[in-house]
Amino acid sequence: MNETPLYQAVQSRRAEGGRTLACVLDGECAGEQLLLCEGVPVWQCGETELLRRNLPALQSCTATGVQEISGQRVFVERFGAVPQLVVCGGGHVATAVVRLAKLLGLPVLAMDDREEYAGQLRAAGADTVLCQPFEAALEQVPGGSETYFVVVTRAHAFDVVCLEKILRKPAAYVGMMGSKGRAALVRRQLLEQGMDAPRVEALCAPIGLPIGSQTAEEIALSILAQVVSVKNARPQTEGFSSALLDAMQHADQSGQKAVLAVIIARHGSTPREVGAKMLISQDGTLTGSVGGGIMEHRTILAAQEMLAGKAPAHQTVHFSADGKNEDAAVAACGGSMELLLTLLETGEALS
Repeated sequence: MNETPLYQAVQSRRAEGGRTLACVLDGECAGEQLLLCEGVPVWQCGETELLRRNLPALQSCTATGVQEISGQRVFVERFGAVPQLVVCGGGHVATAVVRLAKLLGLPVLAMDDREEYAGQLRAAGADTVLCQPFEAALEQVPGGSETYFVVVTRAHAFDVVCLEKILRKPAAYVGMMGSKGRAALVRRQLLEQGMDAPRVEALCAPIGLPIGSQTAEEIALSILAQVVSVKNARPQTEGFSSALLDAMQHADQSGQKAVLAVIIARHGSTPREVGAKMLISQDGTLTGSVGGGIMEHRTILAAQEMLAGKAPAHQTVHFSADGKNEDAAVAACGGSMELLLTLLETGEALS
């Protein structure tokens, strides 16, 4: 067994795209963890039979939170994925999309097979521009769980060429500019060519939100509004900060026990979001925060019981503001939280 602590598995994969960490919360498999990188298992803690048996469900998960998998509660956390916008086509709309996307902080790869229009995409601020036939350019784009494709080519035939390539790749979003009639024609052609029907039906065409766009800039606004709405419906957490990873490493290398506390659910108004983390080390060092105040104090007390061997090495705790007892003071904003507390253990690197 290749024993590897969680912090090491996370650090070694920081540059490799989106990651998913799944942890079984209860039942016989409680405490088992599986780390995926772009859908591929790369680290595990415990047998993980339940998680491996339901790997497709984990790979298709688009949101962070508590899921029910085979009758068991599992906390699934998505983090580390960097969204990328891929713009197929040049011209007024394409350059407006690139400009607005850069204002929104999105990395942009753009392509057109004409040098004049490729130059306009560069001038608009695209991070990467491919001046090649669309089919060849798209061969260089692997796609991914956070890739957003915008097809705004100059002709129907080029739309089909692009979509034949794109719909065979993983993607968070695929949209095509055109009228309803053009969109229906393209869908029919793609289906006749044997493309996957659910992927074809999921195509956003006509592209963009219906805001009555008239100008190229307004069309770009409608497109990016739709992209952002899809992106923000696929929430990620802050993941593991450098400070947190350093603290986990220090505890491991100094032979200290440590408990990782993670907010796995929240209701109402609370100080921190799902995925917020705090490490409680044996020497009393605290790294990160799960909200401060009495809630955080009680989290620390629960972690100290675990460090002393007086509580299970894996447990969930609830803090609510129901007004019935002292817990009403837990969340000053009136919300409630559930946290997962785990005594850090060494797992196994899988690749």
